[in-house]
Amino acid sequence: MDIDLEKKVILNVDETWLGMSDFRRRKWRPHRHTNSVAQLPLTPRISMVAGIDSHGEVFFSLLQSNSNSRTMMLFFKHLIMKLDAERPHWRRTHYLMLDNATYHKSTKMLKFFKDHAVPVLFTGSYCYDAAPCELLFAAFKAADINPRHLPQSKK
Repeated sequence: MDIDLEKKVILNVDETWLGMSDFRRRKWRPHRHTNSVAQLPLTPRISMVAGIDSHGEVFFSLLQSNSNSRTMMLFFKHLIMKLDAERPHWRRTHYLMLDNATYHKSTKMLKFFKDHAVPVLFTGSYCYDAAPCELLFAAFKAADINPRHLPQSKK
């Protein structure tokens, strides 16, 4: 398959866990003071599914669930509805780029993509440098995402 990528929009989609609220690892401290950050667990653990396209537009969802084919299909269902509404001919100009996670390439997911005529590209295994979502996740996790220390549970 020959693809002229200069005429296409690549939409990289991936997911990450948010198991704590303070991801800071590097900071300035006076000499002989600890540089560690207490890791307060986020309860319940949150999953972030995000997509970032080659024009910098970001789509994301937060959920309290494990990542699997069902949760990914739910994300893609809503992403497709949004793209259909905003860019009616997006299937001609866009490719979804996913990593090789088992639930991205499951029989159910491949059928879902085929049934919805979604053009998909899969990266090689562990190609973090080719995945803009990894940079998005790193930027998001570079800070304390709960600086006011609001309650983090359903209690």
